[in-house]
Amino acid sequence: MKNGDIKKVVKKGEDPKSTVNIMMYGETEYNSDEAQAIKALGEVLTIKLIEELRENESGVYGVSANGSMSKLPYASYSFNIQFPCGPENAEQLTASALRELDKIIENGPTTKDLDKFKASQRVDFKEKSKENNFWMNSLVNAYTSQKSPDQVLTYLERVENLTEKDLQNVAQKYLTQNRVIGMHMPEDIE
Repeated sequence: MKNGDIKKVVKKGEDPKSTVNIMMYGETEYNSDEAQAIKALGEVLTIKLIEELRENESGVYGVSANGSMSKLPYASYSFNIQFPCGPENAEQLTASALRELDKIIENGPTTKDLDKFKASQRVDFKEKSKENNFWMNSLVNAYTSQKSPDQVLTYLERVENLTEKDLQNVAQKYLTQNRVIGMHMPEDIE
């Protein structure tokens, strides 16, 4: 993985649409609390990006942010923001997405947004935990990630214990460097 901030624009195809992918990544020492917080941060930022990019700027139909930390094959983290948009809006929407991320880095998420995340996790866990597939995936994930299989039993408790400061701390620690911005644009855009 390269270090530093990188921007790459690829012009390919004729369809009048673009895709933006903003990535932050790097090696780190694995920490289960930080892994939980960076995952939650992705969900909370998704809430903010939907409000800003879709509802306020009417620039995208869908947008998502995802954060993760893994132990294997080596301890690392990654954070991605992705959205499709019109080519004429790609630069402006990228700047808006980074502004929303920087607000969280600077001030942390709002209590309201963190509470929305917690509420959605409670509902999601309640529904998914009724399915055998959920439990099988949890056990397989625990085995392949060398984690304790009983972590799934404390998931909701760990979610409830997350604070705005926890999310701000991982944002400050991991999301201020090694930003890679990739844009796919149509060939005829200058």
